[in-house]
Amino acid sequence: MSQDLITLSEQFPGLTVTVKLEDLLSAGRRLCAELLDYIAQTRDAAPSTEADTVELLTTEETCRKLGVSTTTLWRMAQNGILKPVKVGVQNRYRLTDIAALVSKKGGAL
Repeated sequence: MSQDLITLSEQFPGLTVTVKLEDLLSAGRRLCAELLDYIAQTRDAAPSTEADTVELLTTEETCRKLGVSTTTLWRMAQNGILKPVKVGVQNRYRLTDIAALVSKKGGAL
């Protein structure tokens, strides 16, 4: 006879259940396998995020692409011209944002 353990625990809060160790280990392994399968299916079915497809450049790389100093790049960020992406404590810049800025100014990367 199979019982829903959650229902039993709600109906009989003080109920003591005895389980053989091999049954407990088997149930744990089965649960782990099901969770790993679920995670793998979810990860494979999930659409790629922006972080997966966007190339980020360092401050130095961005300065070289734009031909500006780090001070000018900092000013551009402060004025909202080029918004940095925080990666930990470091700033990164989206290549797409840099290309858009350059093309807006009439240039090309």
